[in-house]
Amino acid sequence: MSDEISKKRSLSEISHLFLSSIRDRQTEGAPRPQRTPPKGSDASVDLTPEELAQVSGGESRAEPRRKTVPVTAVIAAHLNGKQFDRVKEYARHLAVQGERIGLIEIDASEFRLMCFENSAPAAAPETETQGTECFDPRQMFEALEELNCDVDRWLLLTPNPRSPEARALLREADHWALLSTCDHDGVVSSYRMLKGLADLPRPRLTLALFDADDEAEASRVYRKLTGVCKQFLEWELELEPLVQKTFKATEHLALLCRPTRDKGQLATAPQWAVAGEFLAAAKRHPVTSSHRQDEPPTAPAEPTQGAAEPSIPSPQVIAPSAVPVAPHIRDDAFANVLDLPGHDVSGSSILGAVLRDSDGELVECPVRAPMYADARLAIARDRGVVLLAVARQGLTDLRAIGQAYRWLIENRDLIGMAVPQFAIDPKLAPRLQLLVDRSDLSADVLQPMLQVGNVKVQAYRKLRWGERLGVFLEAA
Repeated sequence: MSDEISKKRSLSEISHLFLSSIRDRQTEGAPRPQRTPPKGSDASVDLTPEELAQVSGGESRAEPRRKTVPVTAVIAAHLNGKQFDRVKEYARHLAVQGERIGLIEIDASEFRLMCFENSAPAAAPETETQGTECFDPRQMFEALEELNCDVDRWLLLTPNPRSPEARALLREADHWALLSTCDHDGVVSSYRMLKGLADLPRPRLTLALFDADDEAEASRVYRKLTGVCKQFLEWELELEPLVQKTFKATEHLALLCRPTRDKGQLATAPQWAVAGEFLAAAKRHPVTSSHRQDEPPTAPAEPTQGAAEPSIPSPQVIAPSAVPVAPHIRDDAFANVLDLPGHDVSGSSILGAVLRDSDGELVECPVRAPMYADARLAIARDRGVVLLAVARQGLTDLRAIGQAYRWLIENRDLIGMAVPQFAIDPKLAPRLQLLVDRSDLSADVLQPMLQVGNVKVQAYRKLRWGERLGVFLEAA
């Protein structure tokens, strides 16, 4: 037994000497490091700095406070292919006023960070060669935090604001800026865009106008939009100073991520989570400054205590060249203004405009009713058949429309066999969408049709603004 103990001790001593020789050769005979316990403590246990601060009753070093920067969500998807150029023009307009602007553009396949500042433009504009072909969450978050220390205001651009991920980011923004041109198409598309986002929480909303000839034209456009927003959406709208083109601001591309090769990253989409976490952190630390750079000088003044609230101009004061909006029209009436091509308001042109403006809810069928060739057949999203017809003034062709509708009811199975690509559901009863002139809306012959569930009657009214023609649809 004693021999085994001596053998184990000898092996231990040999191993100790062997390791000591290696340590001495590597350190060239330097003294071995000795762990020193904390002063004023006889504890023989090693503690981390956090544990030591907790035991001694002290506090660990606090992290530096994060800089709070206001975030403005830019609503510009209705500008179609020009929205990115318009947003950059808006950012340069803000930059020349003394602010350093940061732009976050986020989409399903792209994440871009840019900075705009008031200085002389560079000799050669920056190209997008700095882009990476992957979504690196750590790189994106670090770029956001680093640029957050330098900018005075963030602009958030989501090219498709109606997607679920974009709508989640819009909920985190306390300020929306609506970009619009001063023409009629810009006004109508701006209202449609706001109407599509009206189910979200409604933050502070401002209007930035482009291509205005003067202040008077901008004031007219503002009255149109603020009137319909107040009446139909119950949303206050403020006016920003006119956006002026400028070349005194410099833009810098900080980060561009486009995963063009790795398609798996498009499915994971980490950019939404990174941007959401960044906006949530900015919302937890709101800006305490009472000064707002974008407060317009021409915006409606806040009502003083005890004074009556200033009234918003109603749509009745719109200029003669604008689209008239009656006060009794429903919420979706302003969106039912249809442009007509050419210079003729006919039944076929009206039905063509209705099919184009259906947003995919109706698809035209090539089959026509033989007794009324001006009517159109369309397939709805529920695979039911709809007969679209326009009754001329005086309802002279109402009998032919009724015969075409009866023909559709009797031959819907044959129509489904003729166009199998539409997969028409024969169990659904055909529907009739009848458009009549507004002057004929009170005719007695229409009253029984209004009581039928499968018949929808709409009144139309011809409009003209400038050299353009259109119709205004409203429910009967």
